Amino acid sequence: MTGSSSLPEASMPNLRAHKFAGHSPRRQSGAATLFITVIVLFLTTVLVVTVSKSAIMEQIMSANEIRQRQAFEAAQAGMDRALAYFKDVAAGGIDQDLDNVADDLTPNAVTLGNGSKYRVVYCNPGSALGQCPNDPTSGNPTCDTPTAVNLKNPVVFACGWSDDNVGRVAIIQSFAMAESIAKTPSNPLTAKGAINVQGSATVTNYYSNLTIWTGGQLSSVGNSGKTFIRNPDVAPPDTTTAPPGEPANCGTTADYVCPTDKNHTGPDVIDIDPTLGNLTNAQMFLNFFGQTFAEYQSTASQVIDAGDIGSVNGVMDQSIIVNGDTSFTGGMTFGSRDRPVVMVINGNLTGGANVTVYGVLYVMGNVDVAGNMLVQGAAVVQGTISGTGSLDVMYDPFALDNASKVGVPGPLSGSWRDWL
Repeated sequence: MTGSSSLPEASMPNLRAHKFAGHSPRRQSGAATLFITVIVLFLTTVLVVTVSKSAIMEQIMSANEIRQRQAFEAAQAGMDRALAYFKDVAAGGIDQDLDNVADDLTPNAVTLGNGSKYRVVYCNPGSALGQCPNDPTSGNPTCDTPTAVNLKNPVVFACGWSDDNVGRVAIIQSFAMAESIAKTPSNPLTAKGAINVQGSATVTNYYSNLTIWTGGQLSSVGNSGKTFIRNPDVAPPDTTTAPPGEPANCGTTADYVCPTDKNHTGPDVIDIDPTLGNLTNAQMFLNFFGQTFAEYQSTASQVIDAGDIGSVNGVMDQSIIVNGDTSFTGGMTFGSRDRPVVMVINGNLTGGANVTVYGVLYVMGNVDVAGNMLVQGAAVVQGTISGTGSLDVMYDPFALDNASKVGVPGPLSGSWRDWL
């Protein structure tokens, strides 16, 4: 045999075929693409859902913001209306029917141009405030209504609703009147000039021992004139206590003693006092009011001419300036003990005829009494007092304290809030 024998070619294993018998990477690439696609679709779905929820939430928040703004603006509109009504002192402020109870604003349920609504009420200071009703058709906000002594300093409770009544806002603010007199008189009757009444002057002070203070001479209180002070056996009363009526004749009663009459001037009278008599008219006015007459005139509730004095008959809670020589006519009443006035006569005062003034009567000229004139509070005169009529002045610190708060009305600084 020559050379080596060889196996037939057909019997040789197919090494090339077995070498690449595994899966091809090209065939595996389809599964990876599918997996990534599923992940991307899932993330896209999550993103779309999240964005949709965010968009819905933004729409809800935007709608709520619009509702809240509508409700707030409506409540503020109610507050502004209540303030305008309060500032209308010429018409009576918040008691324009003069029944000593705060008025209900009419109409109270008001719908504005954008469909929002409000209701507003006046409340007593310190009153417990209820919640705003769920919708404006359910009635007014609840609180205690101001009565006579609180008509000058009410709390205003305003509720506002959005156009669909879903948004609801409460606003609370205190109103008040500015000081109308800086220093209330400490005695019933003060005159820088002399007093010489030929009729009758009866001056009563139940709270201290001073009745008349003059810079000039007290010549006469009239044939039946007299002064009364509290009986020393009576304990000093609270200033809110109403003074008892004075006796008809000079003498001692359970409430009063009578130190001065036509024959005798008692220690309750201070006359010819240079401290008072040497004041200029401007200094005297400044001493009581804390400002010049020109300044006071710009802040008074009403400034009228003497011929229009009848237009303020029956007014309450006001500071009134009457320019010119003034004559009271019969049956006039100005103020009340709870709701007095400060009346400044820029001129001389004559007349009487059953006139009653509660609060402070300040005359920048002379007084000539005719008829019957009663002042419950205090009277101050820059000139002289004379006349043949009857002048009764009864000191009342409660009326004076109330009269000191009838200045310019407005909101109380720092009192606004939007929470109950």
